[in-house]
Order: sequence, then C-alpha cells, then structure tokens
Amino acid sequence: MNIKIKILLSVMIVPLSALVVPLGGHSENSKTESMAVQETAIFTGISAENFVIEQPVSINFEIDNAIEEMNYEMTEIETITDKKEWFIAYKSIIEEYSYIIDPPETIYDYFTEEELDLLFRVVQAEVGDEYSFESKVNVANVIFNRFYHERFPDTLSDILVHDQFSPIADGRYKEVEVTEDTILACEYAFTMDDTTDGCLFFDSNNTLNYQFVFNDSAHNFYKYREEK
Repeated sequence: MNIKIKILLSVMIVPLSALVVPLGGHSENSKTESMAVQETAIFTGISAENFVIEQPVSINFEIDNAIEEMNYEMTEIETITDKKEWFIAYKSIIEEYSYIIDPPETIYDYFTEEELDLLFRVVQAEVGDEYSFESKVNVANVIFNRFYHERFPDTLSDILVHDQFSPIADGRYKEVEVTEDTILACEYAFTMDDTTDGCLFFDSNNTLNYQFVFNDSAHNFYKYREEK
C-alpha cells in the first residue's frame, strides 16, 4: 500500500526503553505520531573493575515477544491492497496490543461527538454508498485539509456550514443513515495518508474555478491555483 505514514515492519531487537513504533497520526504539517511502549525494561550499569552487575536487571521478555509478534502481524497485513480491509486489520492489531503501546490519536481524541456526527453525515450525503471507500476518504481528507489550512476556520463546526457543503444547505445530511464504511473512511483520512495531495475543494459538475487535480469517479478535486 502506498501509505505516507509507514509502519515499522522489521522485528525490533532493542532495549524496550528505546523502542518506539511509528504509526499514523494527524498534525498540521504531517500526519505523524508515534506509539511508545508503555512498559520499558530497566537496564543498569556494569562495573568495569570487577565486571559484576551493580543493580538487578529487569527484562520483560513477555513484552519483548509481544512487540515482535505485533511487528510480524504488521508485516503480514502489508500484503492487503484494499485500503478498507487493510485499515480494519490495522485497527485490530492496534487494539490487540493496546496493553503495551500508546495508540496514535484518532478523530475521537480531537473532536466532539456533535462535530463527528456532522462530519459523518456530510461525508455520507456527499458520497453515498454507491461509490467506493476511497471516494469517502477523499471527501473526508478535503474537510481535514481545510481544518488545518490558514484560510479556513479552525473548528469542524465552522468548516461544515451550509454555504460550503450542499448536503447541509439542502438538509440532506439530516436524512442519511451513516454507515460503518463512512465512519471508517473518516477515521482513515484523519489517521493515515492524505489521498488528495492537499486538495481543499471538490465538486461533481466541474464548475469550480480552482486548480484541477484529479477525478475519482465521484468528484473532481481542486487546490488553490497558487498551490503547486
């Protein structure tokens, strides 16, 4: 998978005190965060004079083995080419090993329930279930790109307004039934790669006067013209 945030796939044979597993996260400049091991091994000095351990050494082999197993499972899922299937498998691994890592932050750490409900409904109404998971990810990424862009408000509530998104203007967002597919797409867009390369606009009728970037069969995507 061509994911900007790469999972550390190699088996790590290092002291646990130095172990950090890079995983996805969302920030203004780059979607990067890290998962740190919650328990660390304690290593103490060795006397050069008599070559004896000055203090007891505590090594948690169970944690060490769990880290190795987690890395192996992360390696295994890299063969999955479907973004949705890969993300489901990824989340399962993160949950399985949550007792030894600090999971990367998600949309549930950043936004209120009201904001997320509005986000899910807008993405659901804009894309619908007749289009792909990737199309939903693209729309969600545009919303998150606006969230971090200096020309747009810095809250989802202020970004998701009627003069910017037609489902809000015509009330369609109130009528949709949000599916798990849509929720997963929003989670993926926030946690993983920006599939739009920084796009800030989309439409379905090619009427926007911005720099066209690509079409995903559901929408056309654009940037400001001065942004290359």
